[in-house]
Amino acid sequence: MTHYPFLHLTKKYKADLGTALLLFFTIIFGTKAQETPPLINYSSSLYKAHNQNWAIDQTSDQIIYAANSDGLMEYDGAAWKLYPLPDRQIVRTVLCDETVPTAPMGKVLKKDISREQRIYVGGFSEFGYWKKELDGQLKYYSLSKRANFASLKTEEIWHITKTPAHIYFQSFSRIYRYDGQNLIELKTPGNFMFLRYVQNRLFLPTIGKGLYELKGERFEKLAGTEPLSPVIVSAILPFSNGQILITTFKHGLFLWKNGVLTPWNIPLSEELKTNIINRAIMLKQDSSLVFGTIQSGVYVIEKNGKLKYHFNKETGLQNNTVLALTEDRRKQLWIGLDQGIDMIKMSSPVISYQTNDNPLGSTYAAAIWRGKLYVGSNKGVFVKKWLSTEPFKPVAGLEGQTWNLQVFNDQLICGHNDATYRIDEKGITKLSNITGGWVMLPIQSGNESLLLQGSYNGLHVYKKNSQQQWAYAYPVKGIPPIPVRQIVRDQKGAFWLGHAYRGLFMAKLTPALDSAYQWKEFKAPADLPGEFAVEIMPWKNHLYVRSGSVFLEPDANNKLKTSAAFAQTDEDETFKVRTGVNGDWFKVFINRITYYSSDNQIHNLPLALIRNSETVIPVSEDYYFFCLDNGYALYNRASGAKNIEPPASPIVRKVANLRNLSQSFSISGKPALPSNVRSLRINFALPVYGQSTQYKYRLRGLSDQWSEWTDQNFVEFTNLESRKYVFEVRSSLNDRITSYNFSVQPFWRETLIAKIVFIALIGLVFLGLILYQEKRLRRHRNRLMQEQEEKLRQQRLASERQIMQIQNEKLQSDIQSKSQQLSNIAINVVRKNEILEEIRDELKQVKAEMGQQLPNIHYQKLLHSIERNVAGKDDWTLFEQNFDEVHEQFFKRLRQIAPTISPSELRLAACLRMNLSTKEMAPVLGISIRGVEIKRYRLRKKLGLGMDSNLVQFMMDI
Repeated sequence: MTHYPFLHLTKKYKADLGTALLLFFTIIFGTKAQETPPLINYSSSLYKAHNQNWAIDQTSDQIIYAANSDGLMEYDGAAWKLYPLPDRQIVRTVLCDETVPTAPMGKVLKKDISREQRIYVGGFSEFGYWKKELDGQLKYYSLSKRANFASLKTEEIWHITKTPAHIYFQSFSRIYRYDGQNLIELKTPGNFMFLRYVQNRLFLPTIGKGLYELKGERFEKLAGTEPLSPVIVSAILPFSNGQILITTFKHGLFLWKNGVLTPWNIPLSEELKTNIINRAIMLKQDSSLVFGTIQSGVYVIEKNGKLKYHFNKETGLQNNTVLALTEDRRKQLWIGLDQGIDMIKMSSPVISYQTNDNPLGSTYAAAIWRGKLYVGSNKGVFVKKWLSTEPFKPVAGLEGQTWNLQVFNDQLICGHNDATYRIDEKGITKLSNITGGWVMLPIQSGNESLLLQGSYNGLHVYKKNSQQQWAYAYPVKGIPPIPVRQIVRDQKGAFWLGHAYRGLFMAKLTPALDSAYQWKEFKAPADLPGEFAVEIMPWKNHLYVRSGSVFLEPDANNKLKTSAAFAQTDEDETFKVRTGVNGDWFKVFINRITYYSSDNQIHNLPLALIRNSETVIPVSEDYYFFCLDNGYALYNRASGAKNIEPPASPIVRKVANLRNLSQSFSISGKPALPSNVRSLRINFALPVYGQSTQYKYRLRGLSDQWSEWTDQNFVEFTNLESRKYVFEVRSSLNDRITSYNFSVQPFWRETLIAKIVFIALIGLVFLGLILYQEKRLRRHRNRLMQEQEEKLRQQRLASERQIMQIQNEKLQSDIQSKSQQLSNIAINVVRKNEILEEIRDELKQVKAEMGQQLPNIHYQKLLHSIERNVAGKDDWTLFEQNFDEVHEQFFKRLRQIAPTISPSELRLAACLRMNLSTKEMAPVLGISIRGVEIKRYRLRKKLGLGMDSNLVQFMMDI
């Protein structure tokens, strides 16, 4: 159920309203054919909130805010966002304001400090403001909870009024005044409607008491307003000559000045009374009055009371119940409705005929003839008085597709799908059965005027008959029966023909246009890039051909070459060219038109022409006619120069951590982002409403390359490094670039000190590697040297071993020789002793036999000599000398083992070492065999050897 503010009033007024609402369902309005400024619908399915919108306002950065039943809605031209109140109350009113932030105690703010944006709102038992923080996001601050007024518990704030000194929050029985610091409640004279600030005065329309003026904190009766006591005042507006205009719900309009109240009777007075004026504002651009009604939409009225525009559901509004009106900074009218939000571009030089029950359909042709506008569409030909609100009427007999309407010598010719006709006040006259008359070109041939027509089947000629009326003459011979949609004549008289679908041709015709004596077909790719989507156009006394996105022009030999006249500044976005009057021309894009006037001004028009049939028709010296899919649009050349909208720059709306979108950063200054934030989402928008906008962006520091055109209003960057960046964004509406500077703080490992330390460590590592390598090389070199020395040593040792082996062999030879000598000595000693013993024995035998014959002296002397030479010292001395040479230090080691060993025992040991038998040792030692055994026993004892020890082996081991 729709909830209106004045339903809170007395039962009497509720009953009156019920009657008015009943009229809403019983009154039927006729359809009017009115050209109006562009109207854009924002439905609840688009902004995704409640249908009802109670108030609308705009901030200085041109962001739109709407008081919606679900909360506060924000729209930046790219996206809608909803901010609910803390307890999710209905937001009944909104007011955007800027204020200087309050300085902290003891501090002085700088003069150039930025102003603080606040969006004040009100609802049931609640009012306060959203403040735009440094990150661009809104944060709510409640004023009512801080004040804690007892009266507010049952009140609903419906309206906010601003004066230079105060902001007033009001219900229908209470007013709270706020000066930026303190909040007080004003005593009112009774129930009232909305407080209004007009001509630097505050007026309060009370219920049943007329108007009061607020002066300070007192309300004073406004003289002369007593007749307004029984009525409900909906708005108070400034008017000319110091007057104020007072609108009422159902009792018409009044003017007041200096205590005198007079009705303002205009032609629409009764209609406005019936439809109930709920809101009213005055437009800044031309002081027109805008009345929003409950039952019939919006009326725009000039100061003289004449109706300028009427917008209702039939002419495009989503709903006829108007709850809010406001004019934004670009002079656009925003309408809050019971079902949705609408916006009308009141300052636009473009007016359009686009209604919900449009009888025209898609338009393809138009012409003004004798004060009437004729429009050709896919449904036929329609006519109405030029620039009037009367409805279109169909021209009988011309139902179906119409391609061309042109006036030649005050005769209106129609190229139709079925035939070619002449239209006049009496009806239509068929000129020929030529179907699909797309285009007609007037040709002067001598003293005769001809019309050359391109149709579904070639070229045809028309000329005047005896009654000076255009009539069909003949087809042009030599021209194939192809569909010719375009005809352009160059300066040399040749005709360039554009096929309806595929192909480009050039023909030279006879002066009478009855036949072609030259025909040329241009082929792709030899002559032009492509044979499809080919267009021909005359521009500034030159002929140009467009093939795809390439513009060509013929040279002296009619060969096509690339033209620099239409060099595209933006290679990604193609356009078509249309010409106007007096040097005007147009760039036609997919979703917009750029108009270049003859005085070098550029106008961006938010119009989308019919695809592949983009038509701009100069229907008069002042108006261009644009053919649209649903109706048409008109551009006023005169008013267009006066209403040039200032170019807008995109704005950065939000910079958030892509990994945690709730974490956002400042959108002003040059913020330094935390080191752990390496992925970002940047939201941007262009606060220009009612136009289809695309964006390009780049992140300098990451890439200098611009992105492709995109409809998306955000971009994401990942894996950012620690450095400074400049984000740049531009829109498709102009070349203005918005920059956002930021940096990413480094991790500790990315700081300068860390880098220095890291570089130093790397240097140390490299130095260590170098030192290690040098040490390794040195060790390797030393190892090689050692190995070489070892090899040399081994070679030397080998040599020494060879020498020692040779020496050993020599020594062994010497030892063997000495041993042999020693053995020989021992043997000689044994033999000598044996011989001496034999001689002794013989001597004794001789003595025994001879007796005294052998003198004793001789016998003793001889015996003594023999005894002395048995094992004599000289023999042993020689034996010992040879033995020591053979067995080095044998006696010395033996004496160390047995210090008490006797010389005879040493000789026994030598004999044992020489491995002599006991029998052989006895003669050598000069003792008996028994003596040898005894000496062996004694020697064994001195050496400490047991009986089981081998004495010979022991001597051999010493």
